[in-house]
Amino acid sequence: MRVTAAVLVLAIVMVVAARVEGRERTKRCAATQCHDCIRSPGCVWCMMPTEGMENCQHGASINLTSFCDPIYLQNPQNEVLLERDDDLTMRERKQKANSNEEIIQLKPQRIKLRLRKGEAQNISITYRRANAYPVDLYYLMDLSNSMRDDKDNLVAVSDVLAQTLYNLTDQYMIGFGSFVDKVMMPYADTASGKTPCFGCAPTYSFRNDMKLNNEPDEFKQGVKAAQISGNLDSPEGGFDALMQAMVCKSEIGWRDVARRILVFSTDASFHQAGDGRLAGVVVPNDETCHLNEHGEYTDYDKYDYPSIGQIIKVSEERGINVIFAVLSNPKLYKDLSEQSETFSYGLLSQGSSNVVDLIKEQYESISSEVILTDNSTDDVTIAYSSACKGSEITKTNKCDNIKENNEVTFTLEVTANRCPANGKGSIVEVKTLEDKVILDIEFLCSCDCPPADADKSKCNDHGQIVCGVCACDYGYYGDKCQCGGDGDSGGFSGGNEDLDKRCFASEEETRPCSGRGRCSCGTCLCKEEYVSGQFCECNKRKCSLGTGQDCSGHGVCDCDTCKCDPGFKGAHCQCRDDLACIEKGSDKVCSGHGTCECGKCRCDTQGNETYTGRFCEDCLRCGTGKCSQFKDCVQCIHFGNGPRQHDCNTCMKSEAVDSLNDQVYKGARLCTVEDEDGCYVNFTYRYLERESRDEVFVQTERQCPEPPPILPIVFGVIGTIVAVGLITLLIWKILTHIHDQREYAKFEKESQNAKFNAEENPLYKSAATTVQNPVFDQQQAI
Repeated sequence: MRVTAAVLVLAIVMVVAARVEGRERTKRCAATQCHDCIRSPGCVWCMMPTEGMENCQHGASINLTSFCDPIYLQNPQNEVLLERDDDLTMRERKQKANSNEEIIQLKPQRIKLRLRKGEAQNISITYRRANAYPVDLYYLMDLSNSMRDDKDNLVAVSDVLAQTLYNLTDQYMIGFGSFVDKVMMPYADTASGKTPCFGCAPTYSFRNDMKLNNEPDEFKQGVKAAQISGNLDSPEGGFDALMQAMVCKSEIGWRDVARRILVFSTDASFHQAGDGRLAGVVVPNDETCHLNEHGEYTDYDKYDYPSIGQIIKVSEERGINVIFAVLSNPKLYKDLSEQSETFSYGLLSQGSSNVVDLIKEQYESISSEVILTDNSTDDVTIAYSSACKGSEITKTNKCDNIKENNEVTFTLEVTANRCPANGKGSIVEVKTLEDKVILDIEFLCSCDCPPADADKSKCNDHGQIVCGVCACDYGYYGDKCQCGGDGDSGGFSGGNEDLDKRCFASEEETRPCSGRGRCSCGTCLCKEEYVSGQFCECNKRKCSLGTGQDCSGHGVCDCDTCKCDPGFKGAHCQCRDDLACIEKGSDKVCSGHGTCECGKCRCDTQGNETYTGRFCEDCLRCGTGKCSQFKDCVQCIHFGNGPRQHDCNTCMKSEAVDSLNDQVYKGARLCTVEDEDGCYVNFTYRYLERESRDEVFVQTERQCPEPPPILPIVFGVIGTIVAVGLITLLIWKILTHIHDQREYAKFEKESQNAKFNAEENPLYKSAATTVQNPVFDQQQAI
């Protein structure tokens, strides 16, 4: 019995839910004209529907065959037509490039789209990085007096630079320009005949010293011939020069089909918009070319310096990659490089001795990355996704680490948000810095119905039959144009009770038009633009948080209720669901150490331990935390070593500082890791809840053990051996001498204590022999 009751309850719930859903769809498809009907997603229009059914219905809620004869059905569908789909360029490195060959890196090249409002259409675009793509490299150099050594070094390495470009592509062009500052006080000394420094040329703003060409010897001579100059203040007029170098296309020699690179080399900061007021120059930069026949910028006294925003705008519009190759102010230019995808940054060594390596490194970084952008208006939304070179598809318009002849595919979800007031289509360019795909978009906002019926009698002589219903003349309305401009009174149509009943959503409703409109001849006329529906029951404002986007941009406003996209929740789809709080490889929300609130983890304090991190996965006693996660990228970006030393592009950015004390004081976790050189690298990381990201700071100096003093050790060992030998000999000599002294003293003592002499010695025999001559004795007697 209990099972039967449960099944019965479930069936009732499903029936009620189906009726509610059907009622919601009916609200959405309550239009009275064909063009309004098909502008609602999922709605279809029938010019001659089955008796008892409205002309506009939700296609998924009904049986179309029983609702309408196909010849009377208006249900336009999205269409995709490839108008140009040439093959991508495929060429081996050893193959000689043809200068007239069209290089194609995006496929297809032109697509015709026919879109209904609110119904997304997916298209695929393939990118292949072409081998030996043409390169235009323009070297823009600060030639103030402090850059004298750098200019000389550029002359010295010009042949190597040209050979490096040739190794990258045989279709390269190289040019040179120089700048100092505005020739006005207080930027430069304008005294007649006075030079800014000994042996220097007079100050100038910008000069195009050599137009882009493929003659490396001419580049070398052009750099060599450029004269050093100078100015008074520290910031230079580099932005004036940068703007002119970008906008003067023919004067500089930029090609239409080439990877355009501008190297901006300086050792100082830059003047920007507003600084010109010091010299009375207040007219904003006009972003146009002002070079004379000698290639010099002449209107520096008329227009202010460009702003950072103008530099970004022009570089993106012209597709020019700007490399800031600087000798000082690294933080300024690094921060600047992060403002645009067309900017990059590199630090030159003293005298710019590493300029070739820097350009080669930045070129590889630029050319191995593809970013799709578009110029769509509010009429169209384009969402990008790609797996790049992996297997997991993510929402992104960027792929990096792309080698030559590698392919990546992007999926574009194109949605028409509204029907343009002028009824015209839209041309949208989806592009990289070198290539583009043209989307020719036609909006399906009108019905393909037969011509209007000339017989007005069917509409009370106040309209014509269009798409099966009356299209009333101005001042008349109603399903048969039976109502005029004076047909309502006090919110009701007056005098026609049957028509008045049409303005109530249900029998229980006590207010006509839900209290948000007036009933006029059986039709609700809503008071405000944001109110809609057959009974003015829909309030579009309920789908917005005041940001200007319905459902926070993560859903569709259905009457006055948000229908959220997968992965989002909340009354306004403003929150990520709990899946956003589960770390990859885990099945616990916030790692079991917190709660998920609107897609973000709120970490707990358990016992004496406070948890942090995006997924509450980290704490001070949790092993090494995420030190190992950041280690490789920190080594790669800041010290150029480690397992990822040739693959830093996908690393999260981190900032170098002299000391980490401030970060530790803020609660950041300190990591100390040993690198392959035996040095210790110190860095901190801290999770920023408001920005939903980790913040990493790296100590500039590594702690490296000093190398052992080899020579002192060698000489010390030798000296020690010699000293030990000498000391050993000395000790031996001393001991021998002491021993001899003792023996001699003992001998002396024994000699003095002797008790007998030679005569008394019984063993003694004299060595002398006495012989008595008898003859001698006789003679003596006589």
